[in-house]
Amino acid sequence: MPPVTICVLTYGDFFGLASRCIGSILDHCDRRSYDLIIGANQVGELTREYLDRLVLRGEIDRLYASQTNINKCPMMRNMFASVETEFLWWFDDDSYIVDGNALDLRLQVGRSATKQTVVWGHQFFFGHEADFSSGMDAVAFVLSATWYRGKSPPSWLPGGKGEFNFEERGVGDGRWFFITGGCWFARTAAMHALNWPDPRIVKRCDDVFLSEAVRQQGWAIQDIGPAGVVINAHPRRGNEL
Repeated sequence: MPPVTICVLTYGDFFGLASRCIGSILDHCDRRSYDLIIGANQVGELTREYLDRLVLRGEIDRLYASQTNINKCPMMRNMFASVETEFLWWFDDDSYIVDGNALDLRLQVGRSATKQTVVWGHQFFFGHEADFSSGMDAVAFVLSATWYRGKSPPSWLPGGKGEFNFEERGVGDGRWFFITGGCWFARTAAMHALNWPDPRIVKRCDDVFLSEAVRQQGWAIQDIGPAGVVINAHPRRGNEL
């Protein structure tokens, strides 16, 4: 069994994005080191023909296709269910590899990290839940999650993330740190333990809530920057559910 399963989500009539992303994996990664799973959400004819050719050539190990757009996280759940490798490497189709060492670097980082570190990628943060939640109550979402383990979610109200006088301001810590969802690397066992993605998530905030779910378990994320990958190289598409 190879050490990593690479998962790529393709969507719609964007053959250029799909072929660039998948082509970069085929060009830059040692085929002996990975299985490749592709999710195809309502893809155009050119993309489907391209994916079918790769399946016939043995370049794709498993293809999950839907004629309708079932959206990101439902397709992700289908893709993750069969993953058994030690690590999982996720790509949205607008991210792509530019460095032949990108996979080796992630394997080295993952194997040398403590078992408590379970997700790696390019870290960002939102200073307030209103910056990403589009009106939903992010704190309530965390508190009602099956992966909630009693840690206070980020909030500027006193007690947020266990802080009552953050930076001596008499407030909690309202910063939501997360690994951006366009490309991330993780321990597969952690994703299965979380039953990720949360079935309640369709698309919006999946990366923010993944990082919070990791924090709730007492695990950690690690910022490794882009690390040989161009991430989120196209504007958002589809609905924002």
